[in-house]
Order: sequence, then C-alpha cells, then structure tokens
Amino acid sequence: MELQLNTESKILLINGRENSKPLPIDLVMEILSRLPVKSIGRCLCVSKLWASILRLPYFSTLFTTRSSVRPHMLLSYGEKGQVLFFSSPQLKNPNENASLTANYLSRVPYGGSSCHINDPVHGMVCLTYIDKETSKEHIICNPSTGQTLTLPKVKTTMVGVRSIFKLVSFLGYVPTDKQFKVLSMEWNSDHIILGPQHQVLTLGTQKLEWQLTKCCMPHYFCPKGICINGVLYYRALDAYTGISMIVCFDFKSEEFSYIEVVKTFTTFVLDGPLINYNGKLGLLIFEGYPWGDRARSFELLVIGDFEKQEWSTHKYMLPPTWKNVVGEGMFCFAGFFGTNTIVLSRRSYVIYYNIDKNTIVKVGIQGVEAFKCFDRSIFLDHVEGLMLVQEF
Repeated sequence: MELQLNTESKILLINGRENSKPLPIDLVMEILSRLPVKSIGRCLCVSKLWASILRLPYFSTLFTTRSSVRPHMLLSYGEKGQVLFFSSPQLKNPNENASLTANYLSRVPYGGSSCHINDPVHGMVCLTYIDKETSKEHIICNPSTGQTLTLPKVKTTMVGVRSIFKLVSFLGYVPTDKQFKVLSMEWNSDHIILGPQHQVLTLGTQKLEWQLTKCCMPHYFCPKGICINGVLYYRALDAYTGISMIVCFDFKSEEFSYIEVVKTFTTFVLDGPLINYNGKLGLLIFEGYPWGDRARSFELLVIGDFEKQEWSTHKYMLPPTWKNVVGEGMFCFAGFFGTNTIVLSRRSYVIYYNIDKNTIVKVGIQGVEAFKCFDRSIFLDHVEGLMLVQEF
C-alpha cells in the first residue's frame, strides 16, 4: 500500500532524530494496529498525517483483524440512567485457580428508562431506551471509548396504537461491504410481527434515514437474536400455523427467509438459546431446568446445509459435579465460543463448561463485586472496533 509523503511528513515518522531513516507507512500501521482503541484515539491528535493514516480503510481492516485474535468478554451494568462497560479476558482453558479482572472501559448516559442492549457486533453495540416522550431512542455505541451516535427516531407506521413497547431493533454488520445496519421491527400487543412494517437504517451514509423493507410472513417472535456473518437469526412461531422456525434477515440484501426446526424439537425451540458455533448457527436445548442446579443434559443442534435445512444433533450429559459447582439458583447464559465451551454468568463470576472434556470450572471476576443492579449482561467474543473513534 502506498501513501504520498512530503519531506516534512517523513520527519514526523522517524524516531525523533532527523538523520534517521523514515519508517515505512506499512510498518507504522502494523505497529499502531497493536494498540488499544483508546490509544488510537490519542494518536489521531499527533498530526494531520497520522490522522489520515489511521482513517484509511486499510488500517481499519488491519486493526479489526488484529483485535479479532484477542476477543474479550464485555460486561455491562445499567443503573440510574447510565450504562457502565467493562472488559475481561476470555479464558480458553481455565482451571480451578483462575481468576479474572474487569477493566473499566466507558460510561454511556441515556435520557430515559428501560434500556436494552443488543449483543455486540463487530465492536459496536446498540442501546434502545424509552425517552421522556415515551418513544424509543436508538444509540449506537463504541463501548471501548464510550463515544456514541444517536439515530433518527423511527417513525411508527402503526395507526391508532401507542408505540412505547412496539419496537424491537437489532444491529448487524455486513463483512463484504464493511457496513453497519440497524433493523427495527414493529409488533402488536400479541407479539405478532406485522409483515410490511420493518425499517432498516444504514450507518456511514451521508444522510441517516430509515427505509422500509418487507416481511411476508407474520410470526410470533423471541426478541433475543444473534448476528453471524451478516445474517440475523431469531426464534419464532408462524402466526397462522404455529410451526416453530428460525427467522433469518440478511443485512446485505435486506431480505427475510425462514428455517424450519426439525419436528422433534419444535416444542423447545423458543426456550433454547441460539449460538455461534464456530461460524455456524447452533441451538442449545436443555432437558430439565436450564442453567440451574437441576439441569441434567442438553442437546446441541448445528445447521449444516441451509438450503436442505439439515441439522446435526449431539446429546451431552452434564458431569456429576455440575450441581456442586453451580449451586442453587439460576445462571444467565452468556454465550458459546469455539466449538466446545458454554459460558454462564451470575453476579461476579462465570462458569466455563467444556462439552468435549465434560469439565466445569467456576471463575470469579474481580472489580465488579459492588454492582448489585439487576440490569447486567456479559457478552462473549467482543473485539475492539474503530467506528465512532474520535480524537481524545
């Protein structure tokens, strides 16, 4: 990659000595791509030359590639009109003596109540909250820096009804186009998604505005979705037939499609979480009380061929030590990473369960013990991104 430099620009890139040789631009970007995102924000202030280098699409891709090999857990705690973000290492092979430390990232205030946070996508999160005018607001946030972008209000197309709780939104990323999009959908009091009432907003355009998109099949939905390689998946039931299915929304084409879940599991599909199984869509179905001391076994479903809608299934028995390690009460499902590790969370610790080794390890998280709020979440595979990064 080439970048035109004048003599003065070359002097800015040397190691403080005018007689030394200037560093190649590629080497400079290679070095800077290893820095934390907050340090990148400070480097933007060094000079116009550095700012132009750090804003190159090539550098953004390089930084994301570097960041993706060191994913972290993202922790969020919401209280008193603000969300606090922390990060913690994501252990690959934890042992009984392992411990984690939560590092403070940022604070994001919001002017309302009932804030909902989507799963991070490519380093960004979408916060949805109800403002004082009882309408829903969307904030796109870079949790690593706390910098935000408030989106235009969604104009509801439902006539004659209040729209306070009538919107559900998802953030997506199209890797081929390097583009973020937000899907916002309207639903009535029975949780039925109305066919033509969905809207999509593309970030990074000159004018941010919502565009209508169509969905031809009304369905009951579960508002918890997952985005994998530019496609959003969420669980649903056909509003007319009651058939259990997984709805797919392709953020690139902005089109909907559907996956029927094998009949054996139709009664459970709305209970089990969807997972990213090493880049493939997966589904966990528990037998017994899920994520608690009374759980006994679970099945892992992974879809292989989308067109043929073929699923592979694997059944796993939980280890005898499960009840002793988990203890009484319920855990929250934090996520699944790689092809063999389930992570559960409760207050200030997490549970790692390796399905291949059938081992379970409890790991404490230091630095967040003081947070007693119920509005807390842990997300896996969070990588730092450069979107919204400005000078510090």
